[in-house]
Amino acid sequence: MMSMLEALRDKKTRNSIILFVISLGCLFINTTNIILGLVIHSVAMIPLAFMLGEFTSSISEYIGEKKGGLLTATLGNLPEIIMSIWSLRLGLISMVQAAMIGCIVNNMLLVLGVSIFLGGIKYKQQTFNKNNAKTNFSMLLLAMSSMVVMACINNYSSIRTETVIKISAAVSIILICVYLLGLIYSLYTHSNLILVDGQEENIESRNSDKRGLALLFIKIIIISLAIYFLSEKVINDANIVIKNFNISESFMGIILIPILGNIGENISAIMCAVKNKVNLSLEIAIGSGIQIALFATPILVLIAFLLGVQIALVFSVLNIIIVGLAIFMSYIVFADGSTNWFEGTVLIAVYVIITICYFFV
Repeated sequence: MMSMLEALRDKKTRNSIILFVISLGCLFINTTNIILGLVIHSVAMIPLAFMLGEFTSSISEYIGEKKGGLLTATLGNLPEIIMSIWSLRLGLISMVQAAMIGCIVNNMLLVLGVSIFLGGIKYKQQTFNKNNAKTNFSMLLLAMSSMVVMACINNYSSIRTETVIKISAAVSIILICVYLLGLIYSLYTHSNLILVDGQEENIESRNSDKRGLALLFIKIIIISLAIYFLSEKVINDANIVIKNFNISESFMGIILIPILGNIGENISAIMCAVKNKVNLSLEIAIGSGIQIALFATPILVLIAFLLGVQIALVFSVLNIIIVGLAIFMSYIVFADGSTNWFEGTVLIAVYVIITICYFFV
């Protein structure tokens, strides 16, 4: 009881509770102005996503930065997955596909760009573990390879749509398996080669307060449930806006879902870069992109397959080119194992150009 009272006296805790209550209250706001409704429900998602990112980042104090960065990226992608599932149920297939592409591009260009830019302003040059970056980019290239192969099968063969969907399900299972094997590689069998800080983590320095860790997980579960129900409101509003105002599903998908869903982990990655924890920043941002490409997207394809929704692991040529461009530009920046503010500017510029193009597609 005393610990709860002490927590309430903390200004940061009080502000978090107030924001949570306000966001939860927005669930019950209904308005005839659909644009206003979309804005209200979208804004209400931001503090929830931010709190989710903050809570998951705090877990690194208990389980180490490598595993902490992985968990932050995993749970940070939860809002996008939830919103995408609601979109699937409403038949917004193009929006889901664009959202998955948007999440990868958002992480590889915008988040990394802003992180490198702000970190580069504070520190003239920042260095990181090249072994980790190399492994991450090989997994991203695997995801892109699967997109290219599936697009070729779909566009240049006489295979029926039903068969393409079955092939997509099989490829999705393979990608998920590779992703899980990648976790085993980086966290266990070759963890000595892929370290967040380029040196052994001091296990004794970790926080051993099991009660604090349990409390963090309870907070994460509560926030995740709130995001689940608020996501339904956001996607329903977006669906009506798309129909009434003739806005492209692709544009809504590539902008709305990635920015709303990723804002918590985006801020976590940026703050890590500003604190010169550039390895952890990259682990969150690139790790999130990998999870979207090798885990979240295949999972959504399998969920759609089970729901009877016809969605394949097939993307347009434009989407494939944009993903390839994002991966290529990021790789060029990270090839030498160091970054500066100008390289961050280049990544941000590429993201803005892509966003402008999608608005008119």
